[in-house]
Amino acid sequence: MRKVVSTILIILTFSSLLLTGCKDSSEVDDNVYAVVIGLDKGINNKVMVTIQYPVYMQTNGEGKGSGMGTNGSNANVHSVEGPSMLECINLMNMAISRRISLVHTKMLVISEDFAKEGIGDFLSPLARFRGVRRTMFVVVTKGTAASFIQENKTNIGPSLTKSIELMMAQSKNTGFFPPENFHNFYRDILSNYGNSVAIYAGLNEGKNIQLEGGKRKSQLVIEKDINPGEMPRIGTSKREFVGSALFNGDKMVGSLNPYETRYTMMVKGQFRQGIMTIEDKKSPGEGIIVSIRNGRPPKINARFENGKPVVDINLNIEADIGAVHSRINYESLNLIENLNKQLQEEIKDGVEKVIEKTKKEYKTDVFEFGKKFAGYFPTIPEWENYHWLFHYPETKVNVNVVVNVRRTGLMLNSSPIMERPNIK
Repeated sequence: MRKVVSTILIILTFSSLLLTGCKDSSEVDDNVYAVVIGLDKGINNKVMVTIQYPVYMQTNGEGKGSGMGTNGSNANVHSVEGPSMLECINLMNMAISRRISLVHTKMLVISEDFAKEGIGDFLSPLARFRGVRRTMFVVVTKGTAASFIQENKTNIGPSLTKSIELMMAQSKNTGFFPPENFHNFYRDILSNYGNSVAIYAGLNEGKNIQLEGGKRKSQLVIEKDINPGEMPRIGTSKREFVGSALFNGDKMVGSLNPYETRYTMMVKGQFRQGIMTIEDKKSPGEGIIVSIRNGRPPKINARFENGKPVVDINLNIEADIGAVHSRINYESLNLIENLNKQLQEEIKDGVEKVIEKTKKEYKTDVFEFGKKFAGYFPTIPEWENYHWLFHYPETKVNVNVVVNVRRTGLMLNSSPIMERPNIK
């Protein structure tokens, strides 16, 4: 009996070796890897899909050998109309000599017009399709997604994928747009705890800044309301990521500018660091520049008072002095507390305004306060029947901010600038 069992095991072992193979294998250069996907409303069909992928190039470097690489600065862009997103990608295979793969897609770009009509039907294939990674970032752009992708160029370095990754990492350095990936975005459009938010973007033609001529007046403007394409800048790259797009379900209902987005990220605990300018109350018209960061994670408590939802938010922010234009010695112990208070008032006012805006104007809980209230309901059906998103606009929110200036930079005190007196 033992010999029979041993013989069967040996036969099965060798049979398993014969069953293995490489039938469905493919070489790296047998595919093209779409790093960006764009969705626009179709003209003659349901949807227009655009993909961007880097081209292959021969690499021959001393000590590096030779082989195939990609050249992101010479990326290809293709668009096609069709009845569904996945079929559009399949249709592209009639014009592209290599199979299109989505396993390395870094960014999903959706036109604003399309987002306002509802995009849930076009996102579900991406959530279901096994060839898509949910780590890709979700971007809503003013204008068409196809035009935005045409201008999505590296400018610095040959790698298109690295350029996208580093661009999205700028969210950690500024807080001016949210680091929203597809997994979180799709989860939130199905959630009854809160609403989805996406990166807001657009193309800047460089017409909002004047380099020569014109009457110039140098004045301090704090936290200007900037939309995509309106930033006063000029440069090589036209595309820019400015603020956040707000959703109710799968429909875009509004947007927040970069500064409102920063306050939102402070409440959500996503804010890392950024530069902030406030007007000096002791010297109006002069600015105080500080580098701010989250000192501790935000503390958010939720409760019901007389049947009404109440949220208490406690923010702890740390700051380093970057510059004091008025030359007032805020570094001194008797004035540094005054600076703390000015920063506290500025941040508290900004947070309260953006919360009020989401409650009254857009009626969307992008902060996901619903997660704090769900624990008050003994069962999931009771929580779902409460319809939190309906009650969010009536929520009372109390905001408390504590700011501590930790460092004064390389200066111990601000001294007045000395000028030679005019002696007559």
